[in-house]
Amino acid sequence: MRSTMPDAGDQTRLRQLNERAILAAVRSAGDVRVAQIVEQSGLGRTAVEEVLSSLVSRRWLVEESPAIRGRGRPARSYRFRADAGYVVGLDIGAYSVRGVLTDLNGQTLANQRQSVFPETPRLDRLAAADEVVAACAREAGAEVWAIGVGTTGLVDTAGTVVRANAIPDWAGTDLAEYFGRSARLVVVDNDSQLAALAEQRRGATDMVFLHAGRRTGLALVLEGRLRRGAYGAAADMSALRGVAWEAALEHLHAAVPAEVPEMDKAERAFAAARNGDRAAVNAVRKYARAMAVAAATAISIVDPRLLVLGGAFSQSADVLMEPLAAELDRLCPRVPELQASSLGALCVALGACSLALDAVDERLLARSRGPLPTLAAGSLDSPKR
Repeated sequence: MRSTMPDAGDQTRLRQLNERAILAAVRSAGDVRVAQIVEQSGLGRTAVEEVLSSLVSRRWLVEESPAIRGRGRPARSYRFRADAGYVVGLDIGAYSVRGVLTDLNGQTLANQRQSVFPETPRLDRLAAADEVVAACAREAGAEVWAIGVGTTGLVDTAGTVVRANAIPDWAGTDLAEYFGRSARLVVVDNDSQLAALAEQRRGATDMVFLHAGRRTGLALVLEGRLRRGAYGAAADMSALRGVAWEAALEHLHAAVPAEVPEMDKAERAFAAARNGDRAAVNAVRKYARAMAVAAATAISIVDPRLLVLGGAFSQSADVLMEPLAAELDRLCPRVPELQASSLGALCVALGACSLALDAVDERLLARSRGPLPTLAAGSLDSPKR
């Protein structure tokens, strides 16, 4: 007769699944008691306590000291060690490289920025990114597990820049390979896509994201999911001549004195419009008109509930949103709710952090993975990618 008892391999696999399920439950709850885990998991108390003890010994969880109230044994609680590891999100653009470091719960602990220019050589731009990562790690006193990279241009699924109009020598850069030399896990995507991902993680479920700054882009979040498209180019209208948003920035530049540095001209134009300067107000309207053509095209196709104005120029929403709304009202049969992002210039780097955290979750916490490693202080004791 064939035995119905599970063999040792089945028992080991079951324990691994239980570990991951309990770790995920504690992480999502923030601070949870044993009885709650038993109720949520459906496992027996003895099995749950054994898994919790193992996860504490391997530094994934922390057992909190219970407050003593009255008689009886105080209830123990556990929390996920968000400081077990850290990720950095990079925003590599034509004029700047920004970095944000977060713990495993997405709490921002450091951010850094270095200036670059479109003509900055590729290796110098990458060196600036390396320094931003190192500076974030120094500021937080942390070891980086994973790096998420957002960059201007079209990025393929392997992490290579396929096209980049804003940076002359950027096409062909294999960002996944480059940063893989120093980080165990690297993920890469287009900057506008990642800015939209950052908004999605803050609750936006159905939106067109207008990424407005020195470079302009669009991205889509539909039914709670970022839509990249088959080749990562969803909502990319940069090559469409009728959109004309590449030249739109010149309207803002023309409204300020020629001696103002190019990287400061747009902000100066918005400031002048805020103060009632007629030429600047007209320039902002012309800029908004160009932005509205692309946004209206996306709105007409997907009919979203929300249009989010994000990127560096979202900080000037007080003067930009009204003319943008007027142009959309002229172009669209139905205008969605308009909102300005609160993430400002950090939107891409924060989205890159979210992408990196997703990769860490998939690598370490997915049910399909093997045993969880034992963590040293701040390090990931498992093989590279």
